[in-house]
Amino acid sequence: MATPVPQLNIVLVEDHDILRHMVKQALEEAGHQVVALSCAEELEDEAHGLPVDVFLIDLNLPGEDGLSLTERVRSAYPLAGLIVVTARSSLKDKLEGYARGADLYLSKPVEVPELCAAVAALGRRRQRVGELLEQHPGLTLSQQQMSLSKNGHKAVSLSAAETAILITLARAPGQRAAYWQIAETLGLDPQTYAKASLEVRIVRLRKKLLEAGAETGCIEAVRGHGYQLCVAVQVV
Repeated sequence: MATPVPQLNIVLVEDHDILRHMVKQALEEAGHQVVALSCAEELEDEAHGLPVDVFLIDLNLPGEDGLSLTERVRSAYPLAGLIVVTARSSLKDKLEGYARGADLYLSKPVEVPELCAAVAALGRRRQRVGELLEQHPGLTLSQQQMSLSKNGHKAVSLSAAETAILITLARAPGQRAAYWQIAETLGLDPQTYAKASLEVRIVRLRKKLLEAGAETGCIEAVRGHGYQLCVAVQVV
């Protein structure tokens, strides 16, 4: 049985009038609150100060470019979900979108039901991460000592690679990092590294997080994207 989707506050930035109306209507019918904008410049006037759970951003916008807006939104709303929806479909554009802070990058044409499902998935993820962070006290990662502890006790030693991966996850927007971001952190070529090798490193890191006092599910795989850290980690 699917987990119920919480009501979300959504900001949609799309300059195509018909598509903007269709997506807004579909999301509102799903029970969400939607502010629909035609350009980046309207964001300050229409949505400034509002609590936002998910942003939907087109890249080919008049005025400020969608990539610039994506980066600005990620900085201002570090925990919000962020979906790029665009006609730009090259690998270079996708990597740039993720680098600027996107959680998902969807190439047009996108069916409206698929887009609504992506929004719902981000909503469920935000809800789950929030619940985990509330239920379980966080851990402390010492960069200098390369050790992980909880409430000052039971320090667990990490390797240099494990320390780097954990810092990357802890500091990433929404504590979520793509495969290529983690690969670059380890000094690997994002185009040629073996994902199986990376998974082995994540498995070892999960075990050490559990040993330090984290709960099961502390790091989750995000299919087709990377990994999500689901416990608070303070880097000192």
